[in-house]
Amino acid sequence: MALIATLLPNPVSAMRLRTALRDRYTLRSCEGLQDLLDVCGSSAVSTVIVDPYDTRGQPPDFEPLRQLKRLYPSVSIVLYVSIPPATAQQMFEMGRLGLDALVVNDQDDGPTQLLARIEQSGARALADTVRRALGDLKPTVRDAVLTVVARAHERLSPESLARLLGIRRKLLAERLAEAGFPSPQPLIAWGRLIVAARMLEDEQRSADSVALALEFPSGSAFRNTCQRYLRLAPQQIRASGGAESVIQAFLGQKRGGSRLTAQTVTDRAADDDVLPENFVVRRTGTGD
Repeated sequence: MALIATLLPNPVSAMRLRTALRDRYTLRSCEGLQDLLDVCGSSAVSTVIVDPYDTRGQPPDFEPLRQLKRLYPSVSIVLYVSIPPATAQQMFEMGRLGLDALVVNDQDDGPTQLLARIEQSGARALADTVRRALGDLKPTVRDAVLTVVARAHERLSPESLARLLGIRRKLLAERLAEAGFPSPQPLIAWGRLIVAARMLEDEQRSADSVALALEFPSGSAFRNTCQRYLRLAPQQIRASGGAESVIQAFLGQKRGGSRLTAQTVTDRAADDDVLPENFVVRRTGTGD
């Protein structure tokens, strides 16, 4: 179950969040911004939900949020504030931090709205990257790929994926095959790998913490999946460029040969003993 770290001095906001998320996420309450940083450094946090105003409504110190975004770029940050004390100028300043979503108390924090905002925030930037890479596809195929990325933290099955898309599993498999994509089960695995690679871009994260965040049975199961689909260890995925390289590998195998694009790739990752014969490694900045 994905871990969400919260800093919500307003008890009403905290209660509404617990109601909205129910048993879908594990919540970890923090006592302050520094505590929030410490939790992100020691745990596999996927999302932070924070109200930076204390109970007295004092203007917040934005530096810890900047530091959080800099140290853990794969962690999505959702602001949950009240107006007042938040002012238009302060919200503008918070927006400049590159945050992922904003929830306003008593305006858009109903249970359904809260859940949707949180689920969308974590995958929005990555989903946009995937959408651009996909190009022109039939809507069902495009939506299937985007869904397995957006819901990588869930235990999707081919049946539940088909239900989310509103079609039968057999028809989904046929549409994917027509477009040259894997069948639903490996497609779900690719979605999890893309999100895992994004999390591995945070140098502070270990492979075990990523496995925990994405609910792999164990760190070994996660490493086995990386080897099966990419023939790379987690640290090699990080060295190859993270999510961008895995997206390119995914699209490459769709065309019949995996392609890994990155500025640098470790010598071990380029070793024929590690990569399959059809896995093409293209080094950039080397005159090719």
